[in-house]
Amino acid sequence: MSRRVWILAALLSSGVGHATEQTFPVAPQSAAQAQEQGLQRLDADTLRRIYGGVREAQNLKGELTRQELLPDGKLLYSNDKGVSGTGTWSVVDEDGGMICRTFDFQGGRRFCTIYYAAPDGVHLFGYNAHDQLWRITTRRIEAR
Repeated sequence: MSRRVWILAALLSSGVGHATEQTFPVAPQSAAQAQEQGLQRLDADTLRRIYGGVREAQNLKGELTRQELLPDGKLLYSNDKGVSGTGTWSVVDEDGGMICRTFDFQGGRRFCTIYYAAPDGVHLFGYNAHDQLWRITTRRIEAR
């Protein structure tokens, strides 16, 4: 599995393998603002159907990240700062549905994200489940 992490890190750092040159849209800064703008919140069933596979994202720190979300609940992660690792992911029904992850490089701490569909039909805006503030914008680049 470490070979796959290395390959993902190499692709991300070289810029090779990006699905598009499309920029990431600006997200509403909170889930409340997303709701006010009429964006659709994704429930657990929808997340189970659409979220897995390989995704690229831009996070709150401006980092570009790539995650391969495997059907067995494992994930491979890399970012443009040279960090790579493994972890787990799952869709949970709590709080209307969200994705929860752990990363080995963060000591296995679990964190969960709720998602709203962006108006472009491609991107998803992710909000921290606790404070409801924007954390990440993601798009799928390969189905699982």
